[in-house]
Amino acid sequence: MPINDNEVRIAALAGLPNWSWSDFTENVMQTTNLMRLEPNGWLALIAYLAGPSWVYQEPARYDPVVETDGGGQRVGGPADGTFSSEEDISGIHDDMVQYLADAGLPAPPRAVQWMLCLPDGVTERDLEGVCLRAARDVAPDDHRRNALEVHAAMRVLLNGRMSPLAW
Repeated sequence: MPINDNEVRIAALAGLPNWSWSDFTENVMQTTNLMRLEPNGWLALIAYLAGPSWVYQEPARYDPVVETDGGGQRVGGPADGTFSSEEDISGIHDDMVQYLADAGLPAPPRAVQWMLCLPDGVTERDLEGVCLRAARDVAPDDHRRNALEVHAAMRVLLNGRMSPLAW
């Protein structure tokens, strides 16, 4: 079992986890520190890499959208009452499936989002920061390398904060 950050990073870069989306429970985990991961490619990548020991899935909540220049802009609350259409939801899912496939990961179930249980001492900002920094120096179209780097960064951040069974 890796014990220092360098060993953790090397182990994480060796390969991506191989669990199935069906391994992710739909039962709410008992914790107060939750990070909502909406249905999109980047956040689905984070959910998958964190794994079923730290993430549960629930039905997606597609926030209302405001039409801007022929496209939609996601907003956090009721705006003009226009919600994502079935076509929009299908497009979101198709984009997410392609993003994950490009990284070598399986397609997620349709119309779900994930809740990441953050361990004590780790904030949403901490997690988002290490993931963004890990992806910063990777070519934008190299989704596999991006996934490996994000996986390594998350494991280093969580080293010593997660049980070995969660790896």
